[in-house]
Amino acid sequence: MPINHDHANTRLAGRGFTDNQIRKWLELHKRAHFAAKYFSDRNGNPWKPRHYQTDSLESFATRKVHCDGRDVGKTMEIEIMAAWALVAHPDSELLIATQCENHLFPLMNRLVRRFESTPQFMPSLVEIKRTPSWFLRFSNGFVLWGRIAGPRGVNFQGLHVDWQIVDEAQEMTETGWSELLQALNGDGSRWIYGVPNGLRNTFYRMTQMQTAEQYNWPSSLNPEFTAEKDAELALLYGGRTSPGYIHRVLGQHGEPEHAVFKLDDYLACVDEGLDCADLSIGEEDSFAAPPDIPAGDYYLGCDLGYARDPSEFVVYRAAPPHLVNVLRIHLHGVNYARQQQIIQELDKAYDFRGIGVDNGNSGRAVTHNLLEDGAVWGGRVQGFEFGANLDLEPHPDGTLHRRQTKQFMTELLERALADRSIVFPRIPDREAQYASHTYSIGLTGNIIYTKGNDHLIDADRCAILIHYLDTHLPEPTRGPGMRVEGF
Repeated sequence: MPINHDHANTRLAGRGFTDNQIRKWLELHKRAHFAAKYFSDRNGNPWKPRHYQTDSLESFATRKVHCDGRDVGKTMEIEIMAAWALVAHPDSELLIATQCENHLFPLMNRLVRRFESTPQFMPSLVEIKRTPSWFLRFSNGFVLWGRIAGPRGVNFQGLHVDWQIVDEAQEMTETGWSELLQALNGDGSRWIYGVPNGLRNTFYRMTQMQTAEQYNWPSSLNPEFTAEKDAELALLYGGRTSPGYIHRVLGQHGEPEHAVFKLDDYLACVDEGLDCADLSIGEEDSFAAPPDIPAGDYYLGCDLGYARDPSEFVVYRAAPPHLVNVLRIHLHGVNYARQQQIIQELDKAYDFRGIGVDNGNSGRAVTHNLLEDGAVWGGRVQGFEFGANLDLEPHPDGTLHRRQTKQFMTELLERALADRSIVFPRIPDREAQYASHTYSIGLTGNIIYTKGNDHLIDADRCAILIHYLDTHLPEPTRGPGMRVEGF
């Protein structure tokens, strides 16, 4: 609901505003005019909204919900609104909230750069804190908070703000929402921005609210969205009827999906003080395994990619009853041979009891090469076919115990999260992946896990399964003789 300027002009005149004061006030409340004055496009020209952005940008609704595709300009609108609120709403407080640090940091960092680099804004920025949460205070009394939800929404407790902007709202947990909803003053405004993920959660229910302004911006509205890009996304997501395409391109909910993991359980397993190396390695980067590794039983989980696809290595130490993540290596653009060398270097340092590898095309090649390298790798290196069946220790009555591999290793992770027997360091990439991982039910009742940014999860899956096979199954069942069948 854009502001009625004729009505505003009459009311301001009735309050004794001069014509010049009314003109300045109305200019400020035209946000497109404000944006053109303080923001530039990539070519250095004054920023202009795209045709579909104007109504949302100029809205004064107290409740607004965006259910959009990717790359449509949501972040730009949030940036403009935060800067506009600084000028137009002195002595007020705005909270920008997300579930994960991966979502909050780029947005808040972008805002800080905007305030520090704009001559009209910088003099009024009198205080800035980045930890433990973002806090910006301005000389006119305006306060900008940036916070992630934290375990069960604890980071929203104690806040009472005039305006909430929630980004990546589809990832927010139900316990996070319960605290966030109560952190808004009675006459405050709440604007929600999200990309659907199939979950029928609070974000979904907000998109059904008749009392809120509703927007749906598919990716195709972006003038730079070409037919070639559409064809590429359709191919990568698995077709235009696939959940990934429906959610991230069309910005629609599609068929119902379910969260694989309870994010509150995951957050309860995060130890902020855990000593864990978090490394990122490119093709040309040198690598040396950490020195002075304490004695213990260690396990390596690997999800291997190549070229544009990243790889993830995770090392866990057994500390019964816990399994503790002590190393994470993110590899990008690293070839098969180099990945194999890194595994060998890690094994020299950790002397792994087991190495589990996702047997995709990359993983299958590396696993084969390691096993061909000598008997020392036999029984310790195992490649897992995620789509295959896994024969486990027979049931007590002697009947065959066969499970689908990916489903079983996922259940192992779920159990470990529920009973707090797995310990993670604080790694924003992992939290974002666990928050967004979903599944649907196929026509035959089978579980179908969504494909996408789940490389760390797949590495965790491999690590926890190789640990299970090493510690729960009798010796003859483990090793190369373990039976794995395809469908």
